[in-house]
Amino acid sequence: MRSPCHKLVVLIGILFLCFCAKSVHANVYATDIRLNGSLKMAVLLPGDSLTISYILNDTATGGVWVRIYSGTTLIQTLDSADGNAGTNAGLNSAIWSDTPELTEGVYTVSITAASAGYDTWTNITDDGPNFYVDVPRGVSVNQNTNSPFYGRVYVASAYGDNVGIYKCNADGSPADEGGFSTGGWGWAGDHYSPWKMAVGADDRLYVDDYSGGVVVSFDPTIEANHWRHVMRTDNYPAGGDPNASLSGLSVIGVATNEEIWMTDAYPNGGSAGIIDWQLTADGVAATNDTGAVIVPLDSFFLTQAPYDLAVDSNGFIYTIQFLTHNEDPAGLALLSYDLEPETTVRWAVAMYPMLLCAYGVAVDPTATFVAVAVVGPCDTESACGGLYLFSATNDGEFISNLDQTGGDAYYDVAWDKAGNLYALDGGSDYRQAVWRAYSPPGTNQATTVAVPVIQAYDALLPPSLVNPVAEPGSLRFMLEGQSNVTYVIQGSCDLTNWAAVATNFSANANRWICVPACGDQGFYRAMTVP
Repeated sequence: MRSPCHKLVVLIGILFLCFCAKSVHANVYATDIRLNGSLKMAVLLPGDSLTISYILNDTATGGVWVRIYSGTTLIQTLDSADGNAGTNAGLNSAIWSDTPELTEGVYTVSITAASAGYDTWTNITDDGPNFYVDVPRGVSVNQNTNSPFYGRVYVASAYGDNVGIYKCNADGSPADEGGFSTGGWGWAGDHYSPWKMAVGADDRLYVDDYSGGVVVSFDPTIEANHWRHVMRTDNYPAGGDPNASLSGLSVIGVATNEEIWMTDAYPNGGSAGIIDWQLTADGVAATNDTGAVIVPLDSFFLTQAPYDLAVDSNGFIYTIQFLTHNEDPAGLALLSYDLEPETTVRWAVAMYPMLLCAYGVAVDPTATFVAVAVVGPCDTESACGGLYLFSATNDGEFISNLDQTGGDAYYDVAWDKAGNLYALDGGSDYRQAVWRAYSPPGTNQATTVAVPVIQAYDALLPPSLVNPVAEPGSLRFMLEGQSNVTYVIQGSCDLTNWAAVATNFSANANRWICVPACGDQGFYRAMTVP
């Protein structure tokens, strides 16, 4: 049992700007690394060349190094200083062509990007069309370094012309399978649909449907009809209180230890506080599981409905209370709780009127900074919110207001693995809404290890299709080929006109394939994909 410091810090009024930067933060990094255009393994023969593409979230002013390894042995470095790797924000590529003597085996790729950085926290997005959002209410960034979707930005649009999820690359460009999707879920679109979001260790995106009173999860592409009904109204807290309003969303743990932590935002003292649910092996909450209250309301600290929460790498909890002019000016807007017991307050901040109507909270991966999105006083017509930064380690010490537009309403915040802060700026009205990324100050660099690897062969063996089994409307057969090779299965009814009917990648040399039947008489063949 630890014995933490339980110091309460109350800050009221205007605080002076201070900054404690750490150079370990890296704002520029490579994402969406592809080999010959694929997120899967690439096959390379001696003498072939390989195109390695990647997206940079910002310009790598300090250079880029693309390194190829065999095990731990460095085989080749493609250096931007020699013109062999791109450094611009957005899509870049490097070509590995020095492969004549390549031996069979598996090779890995890593990309290191470096930057001179900025003197202070800086907006690295341009508020252009790629960053427009109809009505943003939630944002999350994939921090899974073992995922091909590492660095992907998800933004929830709650109503308007596009109700659903925006999917963006780290530079703001739309995801290659489409920059927007509903995921096949029937969002109500009545101002309170897709709400707070989080990417779990299972690489799925968890979304709170605030209007429907449920939580759903999607695969990283938000592909239609691949959603799971994670939580339902029978999972509502405090014995299934129908007045409960689930908000906030953090996904903790992995596999069978995965949990969802949420806040009950029901006002007027009826909130259950902060609750968690243990998910089953299927990635859903058990029927009628109403969760366990982690932090209840009390008479001094958590006096109002908590609106959002975040959990850092140490297990400490951060939450915000949606305070308005009607509440006590000294009310606590931002609180941090111990890991054990969770009801013990580490520190708390009251900042009137700056944190009135706090809407979102997030802590960075190193548990150094806490960001708070504020929409501004709810009883005034003009927006006067802010994007506030606090110290997670120094008793919630105020650092800065990062808002550069003079008091726009901010609806949510998130961090990426490299330490960049993402915020949803609602503008003076929803038609001006954008998402932004802010880089921390200081020189920096980050290395991303590519998820796809290179499989080198001396030669490719012709694949064989054997053991066909006819099934209603389809044909199943064994493809005998080579491991880590992508094959395209082509079908024809006349041996003249061929069309792709399936694509298959497997780490196994032999694998079963099922394809639609090609009429009364069909022919099939397998072709390798470069």
